[in-house]
Amino acid sequence: MEKIKLLILGITMNAAGTEKSFLSFASCLDYEKYDVTLLLAEKAGPFLPLIPKEIKVIEMAEYGDMFTLNGGNAMKTIFRSMVKKNPAVLFDIFPFAVKIALHIGNHADLAMGMWCKLSKRFPDLDGEYDAAIAYWGDKTMFYMVDHVKAKKKIAWLHFDYMKPPRDDKLYKPAFEACDKVVTVSSPIRDSLSEHFPDLADKIVKMENITDPRLIWDMALKGDTFPDQHFTGKRILTVGRIADQKGYDMAVDALARLRDDGYNVRWYVLGAGDKADEEALKLRALEKNVADMFIMLGTTNNPYTYMRDCDIYAQPSRHEGKPIAVEEAKILYKTILVTDYLSAREQLDNGALGEICPITVDGIYEGMKKLLDSEFLRNCYSDRLTEIKFGNREEMNIFYSMLG
Repeated sequence: MEKIKLLILGITMNAAGTEKSFLSFASCLDYEKYDVTLLLAEKAGPFLPLIPKEIKVIEMAEYGDMFTLNGGNAMKTIFRSMVKKNPAVLFDIFPFAVKIALHIGNHADLAMGMWCKLSKRFPDLDGEYDAAIAYWGDKTMFYMVDHVKAKKKIAWLHFDYMKPPRDDKLYKPAFEACDKVVTVSSPIRDSLSEHFPDLADKIVKMENITDPRLIWDMALKGDTFPDQHFTGKRILTVGRIADQKGYDMAVDALARLRDDGYNVRWYVLGAGDKADEEALKLRALEKNVADMFIMLGTTNNPYTYMRDCDIYAQPSRHEGKPIAVEEAKILYKTILVTDYLSAREQLDNGALGEICPITVDGIYEGMKKLLDSEFLRNCYSDRLTEIKFGNREEMNIFYSMLG
């Protein structure tokens, strides 16, 4: 029987949540039935060697660097990659650049609007597929809609569409062009369906796939915290360094814990734009917690660090359904999260961990509560040991979408 041709669209294989989610998803695909191609904007990243050998990995022939734009490199990259080849691109950029410079409108919406306008000039992808999946969301969805030929198109959203609010004029036509729009939690599905009631029939919830055996196996080998002499409590957060993740609030809360005499260190596994990393380091210095707020960079195996931390914290301003929290649950860790949209679903309304307001005060009070009570920490951990983790059956939802 001829295999079903499946195209998955990605950006890079950096050590981040979407990439981890994809690897778990890819480990469950039926390669006897599906011929899978992964199209990456840039064939790079530390997770690249972890892609299953059954997947054919290809790279965009041009404009791949347009998928990794940030505030520091955007205009330089656009000029190098597009304007030099075709000066007429300046007419695409000009209206957006003026509004951005004059602070007219929402900067993020304008930046995405400009990107979508420029992406219309990208060449179409060669070949035809039975199904295409924009697994990295956002830009991969817009590219898929405009430039990929497939009988079915599925968009994947790993984020809360409403936080920060997106530009419906950009996103709704793309959603309409897709056969299905996948969200990773019930609250996000419900929120998106309420916002776009005429699209509700195509909005589907499919949770991130987790593999407890793999996580525990990796947690038993590899590097861990370098400061083994430290005898206080270790707080860990895994995630890229960006405003969304709330690290600035964590620094401020940590300073208050220091003033209260708590012997703690807060560790970060993740990387971000150089400007964001430097700003975070500067904030830690200004708050006099540079020796307590420790940025460890990235790793292919965060699970040894999760294993050895005392509290896993997710101090985010907004989230989809962070896979790192699911992994911390599998490792039976005491968990603190801010009250992002899917937090109550993830922690069973607070039965499986501490849920605090999305403020410095909230993070400080929630962390203080956990540090003050070994009994409470043990209660949260003990409840997690009673849960049977693993959700490979979620793949049936994916297969049903393909028909």
